[in-house]
Amino acid sequence: MARHPHKTNRFFSAIAIALAALTAGGTVLASAAATTPDSIRYTEKTVNDTSVYEKLSEGGDYHVIAAHEVTVVNGDTSVKVLARDCRVADVLETAGITLGSRQITYPPMGSPITGDCEVRVLDAKLVPVTADGMTKNVLLPDGMVAESLLQGGVELGKEDILNVDRTASMQDVDAITIQRVTYANETVSEKIPYDSVKENDDSIDLGDTKRKTEGVDGEKAVVKRVRYIDGKRDSAETIAEKVVRKPVDEVNLVGTKGAGTAGGAGSFTDENGVKVSYQYVLTGSGTAYTAPAGATTATGKAVYEGGVAVNPDLIPYGSKLYIESTDGSVVYGYATAIDTGGALMDGSAIVDVFYFSLDQCYQWGRREVNVYVIG
Repeated sequence: MARHPHKTNRFFSAIAIALAALTAGGTVLASAAATTPDSIRYTEKTVNDTSVYEKLSEGGDYHVIAAHEVTVVNGDTSVKVLARDCRVADVLETAGITLGSRQITYPPMGSPITGDCEVRVLDAKLVPVTADGMTKNVLLPDGMVAESLLQGGVELGKEDILNVDRTASMQDVDAITIQRVTYANETVSEKIPYDSVKENDDSIDLGDTKRKTEGVDGEKAVVKRVRYIDGKRDSAETIAEKVVRKPVDEVNLVGTKGAGTAGGAGSFTDENGVKVSYQYVLTGSGTAYTAPAGATTATGKAVYEGGVAVNPDLIPYGSKLYIESTDGSVVYGYATAIDTGGALMDGSAIVDVFYFSLDQCYQWGRREVNVYVIG
């Protein structure tokens, strides 16, 4: 609704004059005082929460101009400015505010004005900030570190790593280092190791073994959530996996022929549930050793897993044996006496089992064992 100029308050009249000047290309609507001609009337309307000023003449409407109200806070004082199509720097110029050498604005000076907002003038100090492979001196205002970096125009991700606490006071900080943390999902192929299983076979001599099926490793696709710090891989977490190819078990046949032979000193049940007779049993310390493939033993045979070292005075070479820990928790299984060594001859051990893998030797270590002499 049109209002006669003499009914319009002085502040609004001044704004209207500035708005009229805007048609000539101005961007900030200052509140300078001016005289309103009697032939021009002004109305104030609201459209979508934006102040709209409509200039009218006796002949009708001339134009409509939308403006944003910007409050500039500088210390204990504040100034309101109407603006459109401009940036923070233009608003400060209109408000008559010149930044000191240790002051910044938030939002930054180059930020566009897109709506009603508040611009704050902040006291700041020059702080070296290292990030993204470079170091820059940045004006950062007082307050908590994370907030100060934001106000100083420094990008800070939620999981980026700082050399100082995010909630620390800038007054206590002389330099800041930011390590960028990013994540990426990566799919890799991983091996599924095959298992070795044993099956009894009464057509094979007791203690002898025969390979029935070769083991084949399987494959699975694994999706990992990988963490990078400044572009370098730091850690990975498995978030999903899918079997592409199932593994095939290695199957070994274990001879049980003659296992039920009567007349022995006793019997035991092997790891496959077969009851086996033995001639005698020795209990004592069992150790483990390794050697390269092809190395020969005291009997001239090449080393192999299942060929063990003994004191031939206690256990003759060629004897068929079954070896397990006295508590039954670890089983070496069927073996043949083919070698000897110092520890066996001096009595510090009654058997030295053989592995090609040094890690398996370490796992075996030294333990109390039962050595069943089968024949």
